[in-house]
Amino acid sequence: MINEKNGEERRGKLICENGERIEVKMIRSSRKSCGIQVKKNGQVVVRIPREMSWEAGWQLAEKHSSWIYKQEIHAREEMAKYAEFRWREGAEILYLGKLYTLQVEPDYEGIRFRVCDIGQRLLVSGPFAATEDREEQIKNSVIAWYKKKARLYLEEKVAFWAERMGVSYLRISIRDQRTRWGSCSLKGNLNFNWKLVLLPEELADYVIVHELCHRIYMNHSSDFWKLVERELPDYRQRRKALKSYESEMDQKY
Repeated sequence: MINEKNGEERRGKLICENGERIEVKMIRSSRKSCGIQVKKNGQVVVRIPREMSWEAGWQLAEKHSSWIYKQEIHAREEMAKYAEFRWREGAEILYLGKLYTLQVEPDYEGIRFRVCDIGQRLLVSGPFAATEDREEQIKNSVIAWYKKKARLYLEEKVAFWAERMGVSYLRISIRDQRTRWGSCSLKGNLNFNWKLVLLPEELADYVIVHELCHRIYMNHSSDFWKLVERELPDYRQRRKALKSYESEMDQKY
């Protein structure tokens, strides 16, 4: 039932088969088709064309209420799983698709924090504060180390794939993006999320090939996907695997 009005947006409660009520936000847009999205935080968004009535949009949500409920439950479970994570001794974190265990060693005579890869463990040392700020210091130190590693790692990979594909590019930027793994500008500048250094190598390769293909096709046409498939015949599996990491990346790092 739609119970709120706000211009091109409506909000209401969707009653599922088990009686649970889920809030739904419905938005009218210039799109030609309908779309239902359950975001990582569990928010349900239904987008409909402007010429479609609110009632018809709500009927669409009701028709897919079972799917919406399952996706909303999954989103809540993912949020709960990573809400328990703490940046401290013994915590497990990703690096190049493998789990590493955090090892923390105070060094009160040091003036800066250091992170070292010592074989399936990441050693973090430095002048830690003896307060609740320690977790933040560990996290900041490790992420700074990740970003440094990501630049060299991604620059080398881009150079390899660009030469293999016969395409050029200008500048590479490493960014902290919440919703994108990479992007390519019209000028040929490439942007990549530093979190790619956390993932298995074949997934980073997929993102890089995807963005380099935009140097030829600045769209997602069938010709674009044929080019991606020429370089990575299993790109569909890689793209699906990449999505499986999104909740962890968003909640944990």
